[in-house]
Amino acid sequence: MAKWRAQHSPEVLLPALRGWFQSDVGRTILLEERALIAAAISDTSTAKYNLLNLSVIPDRCPIDVNVYQRQFCLGGIGHYGLSQVLDVVCDFDELPVANESQDVVLLHHLLEFVGDPHRVLREVERVIVPHGKVVICGINPYSPLAMRGYLGRLKRSAMWQNHYLSLHRINDWLSLLGFDVNLVEYGFHRLPINSPGFFMTHKPAPKNLPMGGVFVLSATKYRAPMTPVQERPMRRAKILRHPTMVGATRTIKARADYE
Repeated sequence: MAKWRAQHSPEVLLPALRGWFQSDVGRTILLEERALIAAAISDTSTAKYNLLNLSVIPDRCPIDVNVYQRQFCLGGIGHYGLSQVLDVVCDFDELPVANESQDVVLLHHLLEFVGDPHRVLREVERVIVPHGKVVICGINPYSPLAMRGYLGRLKRSAMWQNHYLSLHRINDWLSLLGFDVNLVEYGFHRLPINSPGFFMTHKPAPKNLPMGGVFVLSATKYRAPMTPVQERPMRRAKILRHPTMVGATRTIKARADYE
């Protein structure tokens, strides 16, 4: 079993996250992420009924209310103390949501800051309908932003005591859970420096360049639900009519009639 990096308590972690995303670097990241997320969830291949928004900073990840008929924002009790946009207070690994009821689930920087990201992803798979979609937003571990995070770890910063999840590992998890990755796009192709302001104002690079500080991945669930067979094996055996099976068929039929 994987041993994940211990996270700070919500009383320490959540204010640190909110403060960091209010910096120039954090605001630029959120701005570029919103455009990538909007493109991922507005795909015509997915029904537009229910969307579940799971984020460590829910008030910083708004979704256009006109895209989906119903939107739900869930989070822990610590999130509720800092944000009033939550519909339900719960644990991310025990969602109070019915099986196969959500068309799209958005994970906005969530897998990096939970105790067991694989368990959370299994719970997300449970609530997504067949042919539904999961959209995952996270920090690219092979980027200048991630290198900045290594310095933060030396200082024991709560923001950077996160799990560095590579796309290869996430793809493996999704494949085991019955998902097929559709698209991966990258944002924040900049140096994570707040000043001078030039680093936050230059023209962004193409979205498919894999050196961006953040990524947005979308995957579709293709594992259909199993339908139990109601027929008894003995009854099904009566339809055998091959000449070499005449004797066996007669025996099975007689045994089935006797029962």
